[in-house]
Amino acid sequence: MACPICKKEGRIHTGEHHYTESGLQNVWLMGVELFECDCGENFAFIPCAQELNKLISQILLRKEGQLSGREIRFLRKHMGMKSKDFAKEIGVKPVTVSRWENGDSPPTEPLDRLIRLFYAARMGLGEIATELVKDKFHRLQKGQKESPIYFPIDQIKREPCLI
Repeated sequence: MACPICKKEGRIHTGEHHYTESGLQNVWLMGVELFECDCGENFAFIPCAQELNKLISQILLRKEGQLSGREIRFLRKHMGMKSKDFAKEIGVKPVTVSRWENGDSPPTEPLDRLIRLFYAARMGLGEIATELVKDKFHRLQKGQKESPIYFPIDQIKREPCLI
């Protein structure tokens, strides 16, 4: 494949990609195709990013630790909501959402639960909402750091995705 920068032939290989494009610092894609060129250009071929982000969201909803600010921002953006609209929908001030997302102040445990349920309801994930209420909420742990998410890329559907 030709490099989009220098037009010389680059190399494609399979490897691990730190998926910071998601806005999260703790997601690595395993077995993804990577492009490298001698000019320094490199990038990952991320198949069906919308499906990938949906699966990452489901992992975040099910995690036992409290959601971090970056994780809340990821969920909000995946819903396609502006922070002021998100704040209004869950009944807090926009500055509160800003404080959460910037890591200045984590949400209370009840608000963490509300964020998860709101996301699940808005995104049509009734089964996950039921699972959260029955199994996960009693195990939420306060103040836990973001855990690494290693995501095997072959779990994503290879069919074309509608965005």
